[in-house]
Amino acid sequence: MRPGTTRAASACMLLSLLATLATGTAPPPRTPWPVRRVGSGVYLVAGDTGRGSEGRANAGFVVTSAGVVAIDAEASPVDAERMLASIASVTKQPVRWVILTHHHPDHHFGTIVFKRQGAKVMAHPDTHTLSAEGGEDAALADWSRVVGIQNLIGFEYANTPDRPVTGTDTLRLGGTDIVVSHPAPGHTPGDLVVWLPAAKVLFAGDLLIEDGVSMMVDGSSSAMLEALDALGGYHAAVVVPGHGRLPRVPAQLEDSTRRYVTALRDSMRAAVEQGVPMKRALASLPPPDAERPVSLNSRRRRNAARVYVEMEREYMGLDATGKP
Repeated sequence: MRPGTTRAASACMLLSLLATLATGTAPPPRTPWPVRRVGSGVYLVAGDTGRGSEGRANAGFVVTSAGVVAIDAEASPVDAERMLASIASVTKQPVRWVILTHHHPDHHFGTIVFKRQGAKVMAHPDTHTLSAEGGEDAALADWSRVVGIQNLIGFEYANTPDRPVTGTDTLRLGGTDIVVSHPAPGHTPGDLVVWLPAAKVLFAGDLLIEDGVSMMVDGSSSAMLEALDALGGYHAAVVVPGHGRLPRVPAQLEDSTRRYVTALRDSMRAAVEQGVPMKRALASLPPPDAERPVSLNSRRRRNAARVYVEMEREYMGLDATGKP
């Protein structure tokens, strides 16, 4: 398909999407997802397992005597309504805050539902990701292909924080301390982790996923290693990754992710130092999966390309942005 044809098709799809969102009728309420208690007052709304980053993301919530704090908002308004139903199965307390671990659509496109219920948003103010490079309308149109237009009825962007976090901030609600920190931009510029010190539960966002191959295309491998060191410093009893099952031993998932990142940096650094072109350096990796940009094979190749460029910049004495 010619580029002009592609742009025209995308524009037509966007117009159709916007019309549907404006006039459509939301699907009937769905059954709540199962809820798992992972600490005193701390609950997991588990996503899919065994699918890496392709499955529905994990989310969670904290119940206090003064209200609920949600952790991530799911991938669409329909999914957010289902998460609210899951919260309601545990408590009648209203959701006061929603904390976003980062700004990828699968974690924040349901935020507007919480906002309409009166919740405020804690998030990092840097919302830049590759998925949004074409602008908000293009990102919405692209995401509609993933979750379906009907699931986006009622959608509005709502990830601009009411309470921005760029370092460490402690939210105190109903006698519960919830520590929100920006460890390093390993996965995205806006990565946050959520720590419940009394329960020793850590929500790590997509800095960790169940198969250990966290995406670094929006971040950097050096920052990922820094972030992993920060995660290990919590000595959490329970770690909730952004996607997939909870690790039985949290340190093992942190270590396997660190080994993957370190090995990738070493191999790409060697390729750069030996003058091996990127295409040849990536030749030993399985090909990416067509139409599956976050499958395991696709993640491995996209990470490798990103890290190759990082190693080129390091070799030339530049920082991650290409500056001396």
